Amino acid sequence: MRLSLIVAHDEGLVIGRNGGLPWRLPEDLRHFKAMTMGKPVLMGRGVFEELGEKPLPGRRNVVVSKSRWPHVPSFESIQAALDHLEGEPEVFVIGGGHLYRAMITDADRLIVTEVPGRHVGDVTFPEYRDAIGSTWREVSRTIGEACTFVTYERIDR
Repeated sequence: MRLSLIVAHDEGLVIGRNGGLPWRLPEDLRHFKAMTMGKPVLMGRGVFEELGEKPLPGRRNVVVSKSRWPHVPSFESIQAALDHLEGEPEVFVIGGGHLYRAMITDADRLIVTEVPGRHVGDVTFPEYRDAIGSTWREVSRTIGEACTFVTYERIDR
């Protein structure tokens, strides 16, 4: 199974503020949907609550949480969630910060939306930029109207 972390962060690695995104970028939301549609998405409780406790349509949704919801599989540990997803060719980790920090060392790919500027926030993505060239290599870059989309693949395995 290939683990892909998909994230939008600003120059300071901020990804969240008060349980939501610190920006509104329709271009990034379209990119996220295009990348994840038809694929399994793994998220933490906070992200699921941010989504109104509704699964993202067209994707197999799995939540890491001690809480349970009747309409989406949830597991108390990351490993249990990954075991549930065994056999999937690729799983997209969509946040939040706790899952990103726990899973970045196992990730095979980072799909990053670079948001210009610095935003006020209370959740950050783990630092990875110092490892570009040793752990990560850039494989694609697309400059959009309001943000830049970059894909990195792991090279240290």
